[in-house]
Order: sequence, then C-alpha cells, then structure tokens
Amino acid sequence: MIKKQYNNINDFLDDHSFENWVNQNNGTDIGFWDFWIANNPDKKELVNEAKDLVLGIPFDKKFVTKDKVSLEWKKLEAKIEAKKPTPKRKIRTLKPFGIAASILLLISFGIYFINDNSKITHKTNFGEILKIKLKDGSSVTLNSNSSLSYYKNESRKVWLKGEAFFQVDKKVVTNAKFWVVTNDLSVEVYGTSFNVNSKNEKTDVFLEEGNIWLKLKNGGDKKMIPGNFISYSSDKKEILEDKNIVNSTIKTSWKDGSLFFENLSLVKAMEKIEETYGYSVVFKDDESKNSLITGAVPITNIDICLKAIEKSVDVIIVKQNDSLIISKK
Repeated sequence: MIKKQYNNINDFLDDHSFENWVNQNNGTDIGFWDFWIANNPDKKELVNEAKDLVLGIPFDKKFVTKDKVSLEWKKLEAKIEAKKPTPKRKIRTLKPFGIAASILLLISFGIYFINDNSKITHKTNFGEILKIKLKDGSSVTLNSNSSLSYYKNESRKVWLKGEAFFQVDKKVVTNAKFWVVTNDLSVEVYGTSFNVNSKNEKTDVFLEEGNIWLKLKNGGDKKMIPGNFISYSSDKKEILEDKNIVNSTIKTSWKDGSLFFENLSLVKAMEKIEETYGYSVVFKDDESKNSLITGAVPITNIDICLKAIEKSVDVIIVKQNDSLIISKK
C-alpha cells in the first residue's frame, strides 16, 4: 500500500483502494482502510463524505396521490385539445395504465429511483485470512486464495471459490434459508456452523453444528448431521468421501491461524500448505513423503510454519523460488 496524505475529498476519490474499501471488494484494502480510519478519527467526517460520493446518494421516493394524477391529466388534456388543429382525437385511446405512467413521469421528472443491488466480492491472497460479517448477521471466515461473492441486498445466498467457515444466523421468524454455491454443489442452510472447501476441482463440506442439505450437481441431494464430512466432484459426478470426523479441529483449525494434523502423511499435510501459500512441494525421497505428522502448526507466517513441520517430522525444507524442497535429515 502506497502511503500518501489524505487532506481533501479528491485525495480519497483518486485512490482506487479507497473505492475497494467502500465497496468491500478487496481484503487487503479493507484491512488498510479500517486501520487508517481507526487511527485518524479527525478525518471521519471527510471519509464519510467521500464514501457517499463513491456510493451515490439515492433520492427519497415520491408518491403521487390519485387526485394529483387526475388533476394533472385534466390540465394536460386541456392543453392538447387547445392545440389540436383537427377534430380527430385519438388521445382517448390510451390505456389507463399508460395514462397514469405518463402523468407520473411528468410529475416526477428529475426524481431518480436507484435500485442498488450490486454484487460484492471479497478476495484473499495467499497467506491471508479475512473475517466477514454479512448483512443478515451471519459470519464468514475466508481462507487464503479464496473469494466470496453475494448481492448487496441478498446476502443469504453466496458464491464461494476456495475455502470458508460459516456461522449462519438462524432467522427464527421467517425461517429464511441460507445458500452457499460452488461449482460442484449448493449447501442449503437455516442456521448452523460448517466448513466448505471448493479447491482442487471438488467441494468438501464439514458440518460442525446443526443440519444442512447438499444439492449435488448430478441432481441428487444429501442430508448432513454434525460431524459429517462429504467430498463431491461434479466432474466425476460422484461422492468421493462420506465419513464422520470426531475431532472437528482437523477441518476448522485454519480459521484460528493453525493447521491440525492427526497421524497424517506429510505429503497430504503439505497439500494444505500449498493451498495456503501457493508454493509447489517437491519431495526428494519417498521416506519423507510417508512420514506421519500429528499436532498443530501455525500458518500465520510461512517461515514459522515450515520450522514447526521440520521439527515435527525430522525433515529439511528449503524454499527455492516458488517451490518447497523437502528431504530427510
């Protein structure tokens, strides 16, 4: 982020990162501006004015009474009659709906009605985790290299690419559903906590609490109960895994800044590191691949993460350009 001075409205409007913050479009820009605003309280009024200009301020809707419509129509009809050079009067053939619409247009000239239902997208980079609060009260933790999209006025239906943990706010009065859509399936929710990962050309769903329904792309559906883990591929048109997991932290610990492995081969564990940081993993020997790892490693810092793995399974990990080279000590 380039540091600069923000002393007037134009300084904010000329900065693309400020526009991203207003529209909640970029995780890095959102974090920067939240921090900047918190540390510059004297600029709050200026920030709000600039924000209003970016969003655009909708006019209040004006409702016209029937009496007013009738009066204006009579005035307009009288003017038309006075200017007509011939006795042919086809103006009365207008349908009532068209008449009312015409009058409303004349009376309301200059009044604009803005239906702002633009699409909002949150994105994260490699090594970045973003916490999002939706308009309906639900919370989403978005994992690295992922994106979440939804319409501004309809936040109970979201589109996910990557991985996210959801805590959906249940609407007791309306019993409104919440939907998560990926390339493989849709998750139908009322109120619950669950994890969705749509990376690697499949979608993994783990249910921590509550009940959900999966609507699979092959036309089938599947009900899940707490502890269920299901992996589905639309390319293969089949469920790849369907099992129960007792320790939920195995699937959800990433949202708290760490990965928990339970007797997992190092080659499988490193797949999560690839997802998180975007490195390619290269093993120098099969023995290292098959080493088993148990325990938690931090993922907030790649160097600390790799040191923890080295210590746990007695290997050497070398960063080389965009690759992690792993060998036995």
